[in-house]
Amino acid sequence: IIVKVEQHKTGRSITGFSFSFKQKKSATHSVESKRDPNTLDLFSKITDKQRHLFANKLSELPEMSKYSQGTESYQQFAVRIAAMLQDAEKFKELLPLLRKLGFQ
Repeated sequence: IIVKVEQHKTGRSITGFSFSFKQKKSATHSVESKRDPNTLDLFSKITDKQRHLFANKLSELPEMSKYSQGTESYQQFAVRIAAMLQDAEKFKELLPLLRKLGFQ
């Protein structure tokens, strides 16, 4: 958003302000936006919504503590797990835990 401010004066005193707003043009288009989030991934057969949902659930499991790094929060850990679920090898490794949480 671009904001333009104009000050209106009568003599030495300020009598008002005028604000005008313009929307900035987005110059970059992300490659991720072209991908449909509801389309199943070829390797993992899981949508983006499912991936993030199960990543949040997995982050709170005690069995996942071996994947945790230092003092990261559950939210940070869930983001890393969501990225791990995109990798076919990691997905196969985490599949038993996903099934435990209800993934079919």
